[in-house]
Amino acid sequence: MSGSDSTFLAPFGDGSSVLERVLLAIIKAHTTLVTEGHQQERLDTAMTALIGPVTDYERQLEQAVRYMARERQRDICEAEMAAIPSSRAAATTSARPIAQLAEAAARKVVGCATPAELCAVARDLRQRYRLSDQTRPMVPDSITAVLEEEAVGRILAELEEWGVAARY
Repeated sequence: MSGSDSTFLAPFGDGSSVLERVLLAIIKAHTTLVTEGHQQERLDTAMTALIGPVTDYERQLEQAVRYMARERQRDICEAEMAAIPSSRAAATTSARPIAQLAEAAARKVVGCATPAELCAVARDLRQRYRLSDQTRPMVPDSITAVLEEEAVGRILAELEEWGVAARY
């Protein structure tokens, strides 16, 4: 498994990844009186050991990509609502281009101020957005929740076969 494997790093509705949820289940299954209350620290240590450290800048970029995805979805919804014949909104409403969303995210989320910094970060955000899971079509939440639960269940079942006891 690589750190860029989207199967294990795909976010759940609460922002955690499949890998984080599996590790947390293992950590909870092996919590003692001494380690009680330190699950998040143990999870951070395990994640760093498996995929390496994550910098504050990387976190900002991930937040910026999520911001872009939310804004893009909102723009698409507004454009679809404007296309309804009974809608009072102008029918020419359309979703903002990815480049414009990337610049907005670079300013608002990452805090870029200079034109050179804005250009470099926006370019990186456009690439990350296109490569991210955020570009997939939206699936209703109930379906996503079931799929996520099944994924975690399959991983936990696989771990049990290898003798790793985990509670979820």
